[in-house]
Amino acid sequence: MKILSFGSLNYDYTYEVEHFLAPKETLAAKSMQRGFGGKGANQSIALARAGLLVYHAGRVGVDGQLFVDYLKQNGIHTDYLIKDNATATGHAIIEVCRGENRILIYGGANQEITTEQIDQTLEAFAPGDWLVLQNEISNLPYLMRAAKKKGLSIFFNAAPYDASIQTYPMELVDVLCVNEVEASALAGAETFEADAVLNLLHEKYPQTRLLLTAGSAGSYYLDAEQRLFVPCEKVQAVDTTAAGDTYSGYFLAGLCSGSAVEQAMRLATKAAGIAVQRKGAAASIPEIEELK
Repeated sequence: MKILSFGSLNYDYTYEVEHFLAPKETLAAKSMQRGFGGKGANQSIALARAGLLVYHAGRVGVDGQLFVDYLKQNGIHTDYLIKDNATATGHAIIEVCRGENRILIYGGANQEITTEQIDQTLEAFAPGDWLVLQNEISNLPYLMRAAKKKGLSIFFNAAPYDASIQTYPMELVDVLCVNEVEASALAGAETFEADAVLNLLHEKYPQTRLLLTAGSAGSYYLDAEQRLFVPCEKVQAVDTTAAGDTYSGYFLAGLCSGSAVEQAMRLATKAAGIAVQRKGAAASIPEIEELK
């Protein structure tokens, strides 16, 4: 079994601040850290550190060789990662305040994924393999349809949410991972209540396994046969960046290893609990040995 993580790569610029910036305000940051991130890269790192065979597909810009080297250092295959000399690698500006964050993203090369690249990449994968996606690259609907024609299973983290997701072929998704904001928006709910929102999503996507991460409120799972809840780890959060990506990667790793869904959720919860106690995105994701 191979994992194809087709997703974004962003250079992260993280600033620790006393409070989140208001309009017209200038504020001195307490610290600044540059690192590797992007939901696609974070998911790839989590999957690889959880012990899976991971191939990352996507694009970096003329400044992206450091990113390619970083993925290789983490045991991720970069055969399907294209260096685009006509644009810049994506990047993110992240404000961190008391463990919470605000993130501004510039897509850059992440928004230059072509149908040709998708077709060429998928030639190397077959039924039984997993495609892992998030909403930070271009041509996602085409990628979903092409992957399903090849017989791949699809794990989709519907983040960051925007209205275009409502037009995606969501019926093709095998596991849909959402947080409170994404779940409410997809379900068309004005307020968030976990069980109610999950019920609405199940009515909308009856064939899809639903995974809801709700931060300190724990995580939820719903499919046609079972409903599960796992509480969060009780830790002091330093930086929640990449916590959801860590959870996604370790959850899928649990499923791929043959674990029951609840066991996979507990593994993912423990991994995310470690990640939030560290600064940075990809750098915060733990190795599987740390969970043992």
